[in-house]
Amino acid sequence: MFTLFASKPLLNDDESQWIFSTFHWALIHFDKDEFFQRSRLIQPTDQFFKGQVDSHQALAQTVFECCVKYAGLQHWPLQLQHPEQYTNQTAELMALDSIEGALKRNSQNNNLTKLVSPQPIVLTYNRHQTGKPEDLAATFTSHFAQHLIVQSQQLPPGGANLLVESSEVLAVFMGFGVMMCNSAYTYRGGCGSCYNAQANRSASLTEDKVVFAFALFCKLKNIPHKQAMKHLKKYLRSLYKQAAKQIDKEPEKVQYLLDLNLQKQLI
Repeated sequence: MFTLFASKPLLNDDESQWIFSTFHWALIHFDKDEFFQRSRLIQPTDQFFKGQVDSHQALAQTVFECCVKYAGLQHWPLQLQHPEQYTNQTAELMALDSIEGALKRNSQNNNLTKLVSPQPIVLTYNRHQTGKPEDLAATFTSHFAQHLIVQSQQLPPGGANLLVESSEVLAVFMGFGVMMCNSAYTYRGGCGSCYNAQANRSASLTEDKVVFAFALFCKLKNIPHKQAMKHLKKYLRSLYKQAAKQIDKEPEKVQYLLDLNLQKQLI
């Protein structure tokens, strides 16, 4: 009765289960202590991205360094190169610092042992994206997540074919959900003088899926909806509410993830 007024789920059962499973995989392999105790919701504001910049390179470097810090990877040999100097190289596997099989990260204190590598893990940037810092930050963190997965040698749910998609969920998991959501789709229209397709992030997850992952992050971190949606694009807020309602109907799955944090506290 009254099914006409029942809220429609944002994702189907298989899609939502994959997001839940990917969060479980992330909690197991990418430092649940960092997630539950130190990670924050990173917002596209001056509070999180401080600094005076006077060039495209300076802006890219500032965004890069902030993202490295908030991802908890300051102990990794990550390096940003100017596009004209960049040479794509396959990063060698490093001897990683881990605990209970999970890669250590720390976004609050830069006190982890520096990882040693024969050569740095080099990234570059799209100069056009310096005009869209949100897309730039989302691109950086997606690449960090890809390197985390490759270095860990832990395939995500669904296997290697979903590595890129899972890296975007992992970027949300690290706290960059607002920027991942806002850059998941960009309107392809507009006049020639105000639209630059090269500035857009190349996203693999649909808006619905990345918003669902973001809503799950906020649920697990107990972040109020108002705070979560404050910097979301306006049309995404209804999707967020839809995702939050769907997640609220899965208390067992949510508790299963929360219990990963409780297990250590009870030992």
